[in-house]
Amino acid sequence: MKTDSLDEASIALGTTPRDDALLPVGRLHWDARTDRLSMCDDARRILRVEPEAEGDHVALLTLVRRGQLGGLRTAWLEALESLQRRVCLDVPLVREGGAHQHVRVSATIAYSPGGRLHHVDAAIQDVTERHQLADRLALAERRLDEAQELARVGHWEWDFSRRKAKYSSQARVILDMAPDASPDLYQFAGTIPEDQRTPIVEAFTTAIAQQQTPFRYAYHRHGADGRRRDFHGVVKAQYVRGGQARHLFGTIQDVTELSAYRERLHTLSYFDPLTQLPNRAMLVDRIRLAMADATRDGKVLGVLMLDLDQFKHVNESLGHASGDDLIQQAARRLTGALREHDTVARIGGDEFAVLLPSVRAPDALDLIAAKLLRAFESPFRLLNRDVFVTTSIGAALFPADGDAAELLLQHADAALSDAKSSGRNNIKFYSPQLTAQASARLALETELRHAVEHGELLLHYQPKFDLTTRRLVGAEALMRWQHPERGLVSPLDFIPVAEETGLIVPMGTWALHTACRAAVGWNTDPSRPVKVAVNLSARQFANGQLVETVCEALAASGCEPQWLELEITESLLIDKRSTVRDDLETLAVMGITIALDDFGTGYSALSYLIHFPVHTLKIDRSFVKDLPGNHNSAELVKAIVSLGRSLGMGLVAEGVETEDQARLLASMGCHLAQGFLLGRPVPQAGFDALL
Repeated sequence: MKTDSLDEASIALGTTPRDDALLPVGRLHWDARTDRLSMCDDARRILRVEPEAEGDHVALLTLVRRGQLGGLRTAWLEALESLQRRVCLDVPLVREGGAHQHVRVSATIAYSPGGRLHHVDAAIQDVTERHQLADRLALAERRLDEAQELARVGHWEWDFSRRKAKYSSQARVILDMAPDASPDLYQFAGTIPEDQRTPIVEAFTTAIAQQQTPFRYAYHRHGADGRRRDFHGVVKAQYVRGGQARHLFGTIQDVTELSAYRERLHTLSYFDPLTQLPNRAMLVDRIRLAMADATRDGKVLGVLMLDLDQFKHVNESLGHASGDDLIQQAARRLTGALREHDTVARIGGDEFAVLLPSVRAPDALDLIAAKLLRAFESPFRLLNRDVFVTTSIGAALFPADGDAAELLLQHADAALSDAKSSGRNNIKFYSPQLTAQASARLALETELRHAVEHGELLLHYQPKFDLTTRRLVGAEALMRWQHPERGLVSPLDFIPVAEETGLIVPMGTWALHTACRAAVGWNTDPSRPVKVAVNLSARQFANGQLVETVCEALAASGCEPQWLELEITESLLIDKRSTVRDDLETLAVMGITIALDDFGTGYSALSYLIHFPVHTLKIDRSFVKDLPGNHNSAELVKAIVSLGRSLGMGLVAEGVETEDQARLLASMGCHLAQGFLLGRPVPQAGFDALL
């Protein structure tokens, strides 16, 4: 929002300053030079904060409702970029206990002559009640609109004694009656197409003769535009003594949309909307029928599971529209490569399944699968360019590999996973060993969930030293799992599972809180600051709440931002989401150090170092281990050190294990290191002892 005055800013939000003139006003003052926040008593009462919270703007950020901080941050940065002097924002907060609060902030921004932010004066008001009233009003209006839209029902009456009819205006619209049409029952019958009229009139007559009430009928007709319309009616008859009908009360409803919805629902239930191929539900039905036929005739049937090997890359580089185009082209190739009585189904995403109801032997199934691989040898045409995409295939046979449809699909999927892990673009058949591996993987996932919930995780800290003085300057927090039966489980075993399942997000949150608390205990002496480094996963950026999570960890522990370092990998810097850069910049502005882990092993590009707020490069241990004897490794490390120093970045060497390595790195200008020479990862108590 960009405005030139407070009045204009308020109007842009849909209110005027007079609306809240009687509400208490609190005053805030933030000095950008000293990063000091002060507030009056009214402001503290509105925000419900204690006097000792004054000056801690990070703590105030934790009050902002989850998912809203990003949008407010964007509006604030836009205001600063355009040197706005007055801004009015409604800020959604959440109180302790979960209660929601809305605060209106009317800010006056002062800049130094060079355009840098100098200070901000703000007036705040609690406008929660006004927001609640607006929400209730909007809900009532929405429900009324939905009722009017969904009803589309007309009513009519017929009086037998007076031989008169009445039609509501909506009934006339539905029946397509002219405004001056004769209001009688015969006119109503005339609205029913002639080819359907006789059975409906006979049904009316029979129902009245048998004193049925209510009774229903349905018909359809084509409008002037040629489109078919479907109608449904309900009639209730009122009878006098003796059984003679006295009144008819009826409703008529245009159910065209409902009929189309039912048809659409049937289609969605059994067909994939993108490719028009059968979906999983229809495939399972067909497999069951084919299994019954194969059992009766003593035949063998095969099931193949396929997915596209480069689909994610296409989506990320060419966009989702190209991804959909690729899926449709792949569906046509698969269908064209198979027999008419075979079934190709889209299971979801980039995954397909094929039912082959009659195969003579595994060799025949292998030949068909190889034919499908060849169907992907020619390039796909996407955005006027040739794109090569291969497929991986898993195969299972009935009855050898399963006697139920879902079990057969499960086993073919296990074989597909084996094909993908074996290099892709190949075919693998199911074997019982694959089920055992999948069971072990599932057991590990279940136990890891239990570990997260029951506090089996812990952090070990690898010391980080200054190579020149050998002074301890920090630590990298490394996650460990103390399993009650297995003992310490290797991170190489459980971190990939955590990444794949999303458990890395709550685990990462726990690690941030735990490491921040440890850093507070280490930094009792201001003259010897000790920084803790915590690794971040790309998954933690995906939900848009990383900044809030970090702020909560700092506020809950009392940790200063300058005591915290966040380590990211190079793969994150090529993420197409703009929020990744925004989040990193916000964290950097707070005073948190951003370190690039394993530098040189991934997607190294100078542009990433220039456009992202990276403060530290960590030289991967694969380059350090061959020092000092390997000339190429030495030259590469020297180049990384030179690059980092020229960009004003800190440098940390990983995996330092010998004095020769330490001396060479120090002579090159890399002054920080971690590794077994200097200290192995230890629990917090062991690290405390090092201090």
